[in-house]
Amino acid sequence: MTAHQTHDVLTQPVPSAPCLSPSIAHSSPDVCASLLTTTLDGRTEALVLSIGNPITIGRNPKLCVRSGAGGIIISCQDLSTNGIVLNGHKIRKTSSILMHGDTLKIPASQAFQCVLNSRNLPATRLHNAISQPHAFKDLGRYRVTSHCLGTGSYASVHLALDTSAHRQVACKIIRRKPGNDLKKELKEATLLTSLHHPNINRVYSFDYDPQFLYIMLQLSTGGDLFTYITNHPRRRLREGEAKYITFQMLKGLQYLHDRMISHRDLKPENILLHSPGPYPRIQIADFGLARPRAYEETLHVCGTISYLPPEGVRALENKNLGYVGMPADCWSAGIVVFAMLTYAHSLGLARRLLITPRTDYAMQR
Repeated sequence: MTAHQTHDVLTQPVPSAPCLSPSIAHSSPDVCASLLTTTLDGRTEALVLSIGNPITIGRNPKLCVRSGAGGIIISCQDLSTNGIVLNGHKIRKTSSILMHGDTLKIPASQAFQCVLNSRNLPATRLHNAISQPHAFKDLGRYRVTSHCLGTGSYASVHLALDTSAHRQVACKIIRRKPGNDLKKELKEATLLTSLHHPNINRVYSFDYDPQFLYIMLQLSTGGDLFTYITNHPRRRLREGEAKYITFQMLKGLQYLHDRMISHRDLKPENILLHSPGPYPRIQIADFGLARPRAYEETLHVCGTISYLPPEGVRALENKNLGYVGMPADCWSAGIVVFAMLTYAHSLGLARRLLITPRTDYAMQR
């Protein structure tokens, strides 16, 4: 989206009532959110967003895409020279995520309030978003917000702001276990801080207190690869696009393996899209099970069974058998390629059949 010092012409304006209601301008079932603004003559207008269809402020688009958690991601990319102001903080030359209630302002021009369609928010979260101010926690140059982007079995990911670099980041918050070795808890963060590759989700910084470990990660605003595949209009990716994504995935794996690091949980859910749109730039993410000295055989099986190599599956039932992380990553990469080129409903069926309560071996055997 381009911001100008002069007043921009708003495209696709939809007249609406002045009340800031979540249901405003949501007459179409495809609408996932709206941006509310007040024009110079005092009228309230709404710009509506639907999945896959951008709207324009100035000359560049704003998109909403599906989230892996089932909700909606509103992605906003600033391509201007003077930046934009998001909730009072300047954002420049980067993609950002808009959440319900966020205020977006073009300098010397109009301000917009993001209102998500109530269908895309659980009732409790919608109530909290409307009635309560956003909570936050300051960690040095980073401000961690209460906006949760996703949760897992042992961690949650929150939206955060890097106030010095004028960009949003993702903050992975891991609850520390009493008596655990801090060095072991910091394994993922320390392993990744030295890695710099366009197809690896970057770690900027990390911090901790007696209760939590905080890892500041590069923010990807396009969702994950599994959601991208299953929501694709053709229900699978075109060969050219799958080839482009595979090339990036293998470049990222080569970078890791050259440094003797194995990921050990490579799957579409752990491959992020840097920004929305076709032929996306991808980033390998979630290194909680990664292992250095990956050329060595290990007896500790971990990962997701649907993407494990045969020797890994056999080792699940036989504690005397082991497997090597780097070849396992290559097998998993092949399954990811298969997933991109097969029909989404077949992929979903396989996912339901293969992923049982025993399949995610996040804890070492």
